[in-house]
Amino acid sequence: MTTDQIRTAQRKGFHLFGCNNVWQLCDLEVHYACNKGWWDHYWSPALAANPAEKWTCNREAADEYGLNWVAEKNAKGLSIDPSIVHHGHGSGYTLLNLAYLMGAERIVLIGYDMKYASDYNGHTQQIGSGPRHYFGEYPSELQHWPKMRVKNGIHEELVELYRSVAAQGVVEIINCTPGSAIDAFPRADIDAL
Repeated sequence: MTTDQIRTAQRKGFHLFGCNNVWQLCDLEVHYACNKGWWDHYWSPALAANPAEKWTCNREAADEYGLNWVAEKNAKGLSIDPSIVHHGHGSGYTLLNLAYLMGAERIVLIGYDMKYASDYNGHTQQIGSGPRHYFGEYPSELQHWPKMRVKNGIHEELVELYRSVAAQGVVEIINCTPGSAIDAFPRADIDAL
């Protein structure tokens, strides 16, 4: 994800939904973070004052910080039940479901590359030779180690979950993430939309 892509989305009047640390880069309409540890670490007067709708699947975080809460379950595709989202063990995947449930008719993906360094190993807690997120690594107390299948740096299980969303066909999704491992949706340059 680049700031140029974000600026283009803003210029085009897209409704911006983002997860975790993206709120630090741009003004979001909807901000989602699942883990209570994330909210505990990053909660600040600036985040509290940020006007984005703040969402989580963690009831304790919702209660403590006054966040919107939605139930979650691990399942393929997108939930069509407005009271629950499918999380897929990825905040971006959950955010996609939240956008759909909020009425999005077209979703444009930026920052969805699904790639780690080729030498990443979640089982041995080895980050590998490159960061897992556009902003680098979380502080050590927030690092988590997905044991989902990552092969040659590709987050294969999440890629498969995105294929289940495409097969469901309930919402138009366009992938504008250069070099994305997600092959389930049409690709485009965000400038061309």
